[in-house]
Amino acid sequence: MSQSLQTQPLQNGEGQPQQQRLVPPKQKNPVAIVVATYLRYHKLLKQRQGMNIITSEKQDFFRYKRIIRALLSDDYKKQQLKQPSLPPIETNQQAQSVFILLIQNQLVQPIKKLKTIEAKEKKIKLEKSVPCLEPTTKATLQPDEYYIWNFTPPNPYLILYSILGIVGIFTVILFPLWPFWMRKGVWYLSTGMLGLIGLFFVVAIIRLIIYLFTLMFLTRRFWLFPNLFEDCGFFDSFKPTYAWEDPSTTEKSKKKGKKSQKNITSTNTTTTEKQPVSKTTQSSTSTTEPSKRVATVEEIAE
Repeated sequence: MSQSLQTQPLQNGEGQPQQQRLVPPKQKNPVAIVVATYLRYHKLLKQRQGMNIITSEKQDFFRYKRIIRALLSDDYKKQQLKQPSLPPIETNQQAQSVFILLIQNQLVQPIKKLKTIEAKEKKIKLEKSVPCLEPTTKATLQPDEYYIWNFTPPNPYLILYSILGIVGIFTVILFPLWPFWMRKGVWYLSTGMLGLIGLFFVVAIIRLIIYLFTLMFLTRRFWLFPNLFEDCGFFDSFKPTYAWEDPSTTEKSKKKGKKSQKNITSTNTTTTEKQPVSKTTQSSTSTTEPSKRVATVEEIAE
């Protein structure tokens, strides 16, 4: 790598390093940016989205072991041959050094995945299938530790999109200078679109009037285009053309749904009551296994 890591190893009584204090550089390392661009949307990371409790924004997070796996993969070696700016990585220690470089340049940040109880204690609004993430300043280099990205690679088509946007704006501004046949075609298209939108509102009003009439004078309710406002495709919104709604069947289905929910809640309460409570003491835990040293990385704020 072109730049060496600025680390200060902390030593224990035996002279072995346990932790590393990283000094964030003033400028982003180009090697770190190239590696982050390669890893940002890599499939081996199996990234998920979580809610950052500090910024209240959704961010992608991953496990430490997956990014090491991606750096040691055959795909990375092939990409490194095509792109010499990527550092060569052969061992687990080299992959760990590259990952520390990402943390040092603040492209990756360690986090703690909060449990539901912890999030409720901190009065955080929860969303289904979206875990809460709490950023920390201490990075533990363990396989199941979580990290989030603070980096988004630039869009290669951004310049093209900006040029097309400018061309579109000037095209609209210069509309009076268009040829007559082009202006006539735009007029036909605009009037046709307005006609379709107006027809849609007319169908919706007629549909409502027919439904109210059948609601007051008939035993069953008539729906014209019953899927018109459903969450489906454009053509599926007009299929079927009409349908009859029986109020007795709808009430029965609602009652069945309420009964099923009550049964589910009752079964959940009974199972929680029947679960035995297991207690462990310090004497029951084994002390023969040797304690494993945990490698950690602590960032120093700028």
